[in-house]
Amino acid sequence: LLAASLACDLPASSGDEENLPATETMQALATIVAGTLEPVDGEGESSESEEPEAAEDSAAEASITPTSSVTPTQGAPMVSVSVDTNCRFGPGEVYEYQGALLVGEQAGIAGKLADESFWYIENPDAPPPFCWVWGAYAQVQGDTSGVAILTPPPTPTPEYTPTATLVPISFEASEYDVTQCVHYTFITKVKNTGSVPIESYSISIAHPHEGLTLVNTQDYFANDPICGSTNVDSIPAGGTEFIVLDGFQSFIGVFQVTLKVCSEEGLGGVCEVTYFEAYTV
Repeated sequence: LLAASLACDLPASSGDEENLPATETMQALATIVAGTLEPVDGEGESSESEEPEAAEDSAAEASITPTSSVTPTQGAPMVSVSVDTNCRFGPGEVYEYQGALLVGEQAGIAGKLADESFWYIENPDAPPPFCWVWGAYAQVQGDTSGVAILTPPPTPTPEYTPTATLVPISFEASEYDVTQCVHYTFITKVKNTGSVPIESYSISIAHPHEGLTLVNTQDYFANDPICGSTNVDSIPAGGTEFIVLDGFQSFIGVFQVTLKVCSEEGLGGVCEVTYFEAYTV
């Protein structure tokens, strides 16, 4: 408007030579006016002024990104799973747990075994940044032909756990008798011929022709072959005690006897079994 107002005061002329000074005057006025104007609210700032901040943001992001000797490239294949799957330090259950890839999650693939049975992926639960996931439930998206084939880390050395040496037991049960207490009672003498105590037993007597079988399992032994005898907890090495089985209505014929003795209560520890026949006439 200022330029137009000033222009109105200029003398009019139709000649080109007279128009030239007027044109130069207009340009000079425009230059003066432009120099007096200031940008309002940031208008007119150069777009290059934002570039240093963007560069600083990129540098900050790069400084916190986990580093590894193997990293997935941009556009690398991704893996998800159909079942929640552990992610470990190496390809196998012997390696330490590092995280898990859950159903609905995705992770970039950074490496693999040659047979693609395990994938080396970005750890969803980092740190550490990478771990191995089993391929049985894996669903891979993308081309894996260019994925690096990796050598598994050494397997952890198993901790040595000493095992107890089990000492065998041995016994003799050759002598037996049948007496009548409340019912007919079978009594057999047991001698511990081993080096560890006998703590429990199970005796089974079956009559194959009558279809009768009786069983008795106990953690104690009789110390006398008579009715109402007292009991002892075990048979020490070299000792002799008695095992009884009461409840027969008759005891005539041939019976099959199965006797099992053990080094711990409840038929635990080391056990030994013997079989023999008992008969009366």
